[in-house]
Amino acid sequence: MEKTTRERLLDEGLELLGQSGFRAWSARRVEDAAGVPHGSVRHHFVDQRGLVTAMVHRLVELDGPRDGEQPADQIRRWLGDDLSRTRARYELIVASMHDDDLAAEMVRGRDAFVASIVAVGLPETEARELVAALDGHVLDAVLRGRDPAAAAAETGRIIGRFSMP
Repeated sequence: MEKTTRERLLDEGLELLGQSGFRAWSARRVEDAAGVPHGSVRHHFVDQRGLVTAMVHRLVELDGPRDGEQPADQIRRWLGDDLSRTRARYELIVASMHDDDLAAEMVRGRDAFVASIVAVGLPETEARELVAALDGHVLDAVLRGRDPAAAAAETGRIIGRFSMP
C-alpha cells in the first residue's frame, strides 16, 4: 500500500533525524527527502513543532512489537533494520529535556513499551526496570556501533535476569 504524504513526511523526518541529527534537520529538508512540495509540513502539521510531535507518535507506532515479536526480537530490529529510527529516538529524547510537551510524548512511548512487556506477563515494576536496562543497552550499542547480532545476544542475557514467563 502506498504511503500518504503525511506518512512520507513522518517517515522521512525520522530517517533524516536519525542520519544527521537536529543540527542538519529542517522541515524543508524533510519535504525534499519525502519528494513533496514545500509547504506540505505546514499543511499537514501546522508547523515544524507539530511535525516533531507527530514524528514521536509515528516512532511509538513503528517501534512497538510486531505480531509475535518478543522484546529481544524488538531490540534486535531496533539495532538492525531500524537503526536510523533508533538514532532518531535518542535525538528526540535529548530534545525533550528542554521541552515539557515533547517529554510527555516520549514518556507515553516508554509507557507503551512497558505495557507491551507487561502484556507478556512481567509485573509492571519489573517491566519498568527491564525497559530502563534495555534502553541503556540499546544506547550503548548505538554509541559503540555494535554488531546487531552481538548486541542481541546481550539482550537475551539482560532479559534473562528478569522473570519473563
